[in-house]
Amino acid sequence: MTRRAAERIPVALLTLFLTLAVSTPARADFRVCNRTKYLLNLAVGYLDGDDFATEGWWSAPPNSCATPIKRPLVGRYVYLYATDVDAADVLQGTVSMCVGRRKFKIAGIADCWRRGLQAVNFAEIDTLSAPDWTVFLNDLSQ
Repeated sequence: MTRRAAERIPVALLTLFLTLAVSTPARADFRVCNRTKYLLNLAVGYLDGDDFATEGWWSAPPNSCATPIKRPLVGRYVYLYATDVDAADVLQGTVSMCVGRRKFKIAGIADCWRRGLQAVNFAEIDTLSAPDWTVFLNDLSQ
């Protein structure tokens, strides 16, 4: 290998790295970071076509994050419901949506009880129409 060829290898590797870095799509998702001392269970609600949908459950141990929505956000609002391990609500919400007792994905937010589901109040999170958003849940003392 000539000296000139050896000098081109680092330039080629740098070019390949920059091409991969530029062509890699930016991360777009909805994350919830738990800054409390407790394990939290999370559910989310979002606009899905012409109606709302809810999904759950994700666990977020203390000082960690969960990613309930792993795609660019659609619409301005995402709805979040969080409980501790004793099923006590962690967030104060005003938007009634449906949840299931086990892992779920539910279309629609009406008639929860009739469908054998539980109606709970989700907190409305204004994402300002950003494609990704992170919510930090803190202890009341913080």
